[in-house]
Amino acid sequence: MKLKKVMLSLGVGILAALFIGFFIDAIYPSIEYNDYCKDQFEMLQPFAKNQELCNYTYNQTFRTNCVNKEGMIKQEYNSNGCVTNELCDFCGKEFRDDNEKYNRNLFYITAPIGLLLILLGLYLPLSIDAIASGFLLSGTLTMIQITMRVFGDLSKWPRVIILGLELILVVWIGLKKVKEDNYKKRKK
Repeated sequence: MKLKKVMLSLGVGILAALFIGFFIDAIYPSIEYNDYCKDQFEMLQPFAKNQELCNYTYNQTFRTNCVNKEGMIKQEYNSNGCVTNELCDFCGKEFRDDNEKYNRNLFYITAPIGLLLILLGLYLPLSIDAIASGFLLSGTLTMIQITMRVFGDLSKWPRVIILGLELILVVWIGLKKVKEDNYKKRKK
């Protein structure tokens, strides 16, 4: 393949993968941490200058239970800077849970699109080989990107299974297409 065709393939591949990613983000926007935990980054209250004015008793059982349930301790202060109450805030856990669902849904949307791009790249006519190679690259990049994104939410064996299935599928499609192309060349 000449340099022009290689550059065209790279351009089509990268731009198509970016287009798919941004298009999906436009119609299915990602969730934002700040939508769940709006006041997480407030300025901390100053410690009381005179601790003798403070009489709050920390409840270690409450604190342990909060942390065990994946919550975060938030403290409320009075005007003297003394702790008056502690709350268990689950905004971070809620965000992680919803983000995991979002990433899983995104995988179910994006992986088939990546597969379709790979198929399109394999089955476009040889007369537009550079564009076909670009679609093949964009499908591969799309599959890599979405697989990496969902990996953070999966344990070891689901990771291995997903990668194995993707590899088997791409190799199977590639072998089938290579056999077809070789068969067509021999007939000519």
